[in-house]
Amino acid sequence: MTLYFFELITESDFIGPVVIAAEDADDAWRELARREASTVDRVRDAGWHVAQELAEIPARRGVVYPSHYRRAIL
Repeated sequence: MTLYFFELITESDFIGPVVIAAEDADDAWRELARREASTVDRVRDAGWHVAQELAEIPARRGVVYPSHYRRAIL
């Protein structure tokens, strides 16, 4: 089982993370579409994307950020 962290970023909104446990990415997208009462194509077209996949629990404590957060200019 893998945890998929989804997010949606638009000019006026930020939604996320939505964390979904699934067997694979296709299953995770289907679950997100079900949550959004939509289809996979529509949630992808709306701008949802996978910010991070976490296939195993880290061995040490720490903050786990999607990789693009580390490159962000704050």
